[in-house]
Amino acid sequence: MATKQPIVRSGQRKPYTKATHKEIGQRHKAVTLLEYWGFEKSDIRWFFQAVFGVEWRQADRYIAHARAHEGA
Repeated sequence: MATKQPIVRSGQRKPYTKATHKEIGQRHKAVTLLEYWGFEKSDIRWFFQAVFGVEWRQADRYIAHARAHEGA
């Protein structure tokens, strides 16, 4: 079921729209670039909140993924 309307899933407090694979790839690249340019974790969190509308916990997941795949 593809929809752009936010959905409240069980265990959630507020609705959100799931990111597509393309959006996830974009966000991983954004984290890699921001870390390369010397941004701190708090700055990356702020950027993701402002640009992508992503909460800080999800931004941390993107950061962890980018760090895990640094050498690849």
